[in-house]
Amino acid sequence: MQRLDGQVAVITGAASGIGLAFARHAQSLGCKLVLADVDAAALHQLSREFAGGLTQVVDVSNAQQVEALAQAAYEHFGRVDLLFNNAGIMVNGFSWQLSAAQWQRVLSINLMGVVHGITSFVPRMLTQRRAAHIVNSSSLAGLLTAPLMGPYGASKHAVVAISETLQYELQSINAQIGVSVLCPAQVATNIMQAADAAGISDVATSQLNQFLRSGIDAGMTPAQVAEQVFAVVAQKKFWIFTHPDFKPAYTQKCEALVAERNPQFQQVVCD
Repeated sequence: MQRLDGQVAVITGAASGIGLAFARHAQSLGCKLVLADVDAAALHQLSREFAGGLTQVVDVSNAQQVEALAQAAYEHFGRVDLLFNNAGIMVNGFSWQLSAAQWQRVLSINLMGVVHGITSFVPRMLTQRRAAHIVNSSSLAGLLTAPLMGPYGASKHAVVAISETLQYELQSINAQIGVSVLCPAQVATNIMQAADAAGISDVATSQLNQFLRSGIDAGMTPAQVAEQVFAVVAQKKFWIFTHPDFKPAYTQKCEALVAERNPQFQQVVCD
């Protein structure tokens, strides 16, 4: 694996799951770290593991807090080479039963967290006049839709869209900034935490959450995801698929769209 000695990596949602794996893998390659999370206690523990790095409590749904993170990163290190817009949550239920507040919470973290990262960091990255890379965390749900996952699917589809848009925009000005979008399937993280806390207990939602939880618990480790992500970033590729077994489903969706067939949900399970 290519060494990244001296490069600066900024990671949101860094206190657990994929974000924590990003931090550990980046450190192993020689990166200096800027770690952000809404969980202050978990960040305090991280400060011991990642001595010499910068940790900051950040709610990515708050534009001012993300801007403060960018300011702190540049004041402390003078540059950012890798930006991981990674923070995210999931809340499930019938679209018409979820409250406006529940919709807003998912969208403000999963989508606007990415937007805030772009607006605060990209202008600074452009002034560096050196190569940099941005990884936006979407999901399998950013490419395929499912019932009872409206807010999550909408937010993750939007992350794919804004990532493609950003790629086109940076290409149009010949910027030295690459973009990747991460679309993982089952990964053993605590992504179900917010879904459990939402307290939505109808039979269909409970069954979905149990199905998702069983797949996640048996899923790929965050460390394996991080290894794949850094390998793809080194190749400057846009798409990052952790589970290629889902590619036939992507093809089927595209074919149905072109053929103008009405959507029909079909459960897709990766071995």
